[in-house]
Amino acid sequence: MAYELPPQALEYIQAHEQELIQLLKTLCAIPSPSHQEHRRAQFCKQWLEEAGCEGVYIDEALNVIYPVNADKSNQLTLFTAHMDTVFPDLEPLPMEEKEGILYCPGAGDDTGNVALLLMIAKYVAQNHLKPENGFLMVCNSCEEALGNLKGIKQIMKDFAGRIGQVYVFDGLYNQVVNWPVAVIRYRVSVGAQGGHAYLNFGNTSAIACTSGMIHDIYQMKIPEGCKSSYNVGVWSGGEVPNGIAQKAWFQIEMRSELKENLDYLHNRFLEIVRAHEQSDGCEIQLEVIGRRPAKEGVDPQIQAGIEEKIRTILTQYCGKEPIFRSGSGDLNIPMSMGVPGVGFCGYKVTGVHTREEFVELDSFRTAFAVNLTVVLSCL
Repeated sequence: MAYELPPQALEYIQAHEQELIQLLKTLCAIPSPSHQEHRRAQFCKQWLEEAGCEGVYIDEALNVIYPVNADKSNQLTLFTAHMDTVFPDLEPLPMEEKEGILYCPGAGDDTGNVALLLMIAKYVAQNHLKPENGFLMVCNSCEEALGNLKGIKQIMKDFAGRIGQVYVFDGLYNQVVNWPVAVIRYRVSVGAQGGHAYLNFGNTSAIACTSGMIHDIYQMKIPEGCKSSYNVGVWSGGEVPNGIAQKAWFQIEMRSELKENLDYLHNRFLEIVRAHEQSDGCEIQLEVIGRRPAKEGVDPQIQAGIEEKIRTILTQYCGKEPIFRSGSGDLNIPMSMGVPGVGFCGYKVTGVHTREEFVELDSFRTAFAVNLTVVLSCL
C-alpha cells in the first residue's frame, strides 16, 4: 500500500521548505535544557497561534499542546517532539551553516523534529483538518537524561485512557524505535571517617569505597536473551590530595530491553552496595534519579499495523527499508501503559549528544514529506 500526499500537501512542502529551515535556526537559538524549556515553549505557543492553531496551551510540565478535534475522543493520536536538549547551556549554543550543513548542538536531537511538528500543525490548521478521532500535537518537555520523561508522563496522565496511538518525532535517519528500553538510574553517595592523609592513614575513605563498588559493578555479567548495559557516567569525591575523602558519589544507569534482565542487574547492583557498606565501614545512601519503564500490554496486531505503515512510508521516501530497533525515550511511557506507537526520524543527523552535532539541511525535504504523510495517514 502506498501513502500518497494530496496535491495541496506537496505544494505546501515546496512553498514552506525555506520557512522550515529558518524555523529550525530560530529554535536552535533559544536555549532549552531539561526543566528550563520556558523560552522555547513560549515561542512555540506563540508561533502556533500566529499560524492559526486554536486552543493551544502550555501545561504545568511546560508541554505545548495543540488539540485538534480532541474534546470528545477516547482514541486520540499523539504526535510529539521534545523541546529540551541534552546540553545545560542557558546562552545560545554556537550555530554555523556551511555547505548545506547546519552545525549546532541539539539541532538534530530534537530541535529539527520540533520545527517539523510546528510546520505540520500549521498545515493542519490552515487546511481546517478535523481528524475523526482527534489529534494531540505536542512539543513536549524533559525527555533528556534527568528530565525523567516529565513531559510525556504529564500528557499520559492528563489524557489517561484517551490516547490510542503515539508517534514520537525523534531518533536517527530512516530508523524506527518500536521497543522501549527499560532504564533505572541511581546517585550513590558515600560518607566516611576521613582525616589527614598521613596522620590518619588507614581511616575509612569515601573514594576507596566508591572505587571498590565501581570495580565490582564492572565485573557484573550481562544476562542473556537481549541487549543490556550498565554505566557509571559521573564520579566525584574528596577535596584535597592530602586529605582522606569523607564524601564521594557517583551516578550509574542500567538498561535492558527486558524487564526481568534489568531486574537482575538492579538486584546484583544492590548486593554490591550492601556488601561494601558492611566491609568498608562507610555510610552509603542510594537515590533513584531516573526510571524508564518497559513495554507492557501493547496489542501486537495494532502495533504491527503501525510498524508496517511506518516501514512503507520511510521506504517510499528514503529509498530503502528502515532499521527497526530498541531505544529509550518518550515512547517508554505510553508503551508501558499498553499504548502502541513508534519513534522515527526522516532527516540526517550526526554527532547526537555531542557539541559537534550537525544536520544535513537537504534531508529536511524528505523529513517534511515523511512526517506530513504519517500525520495525514491518521486522519
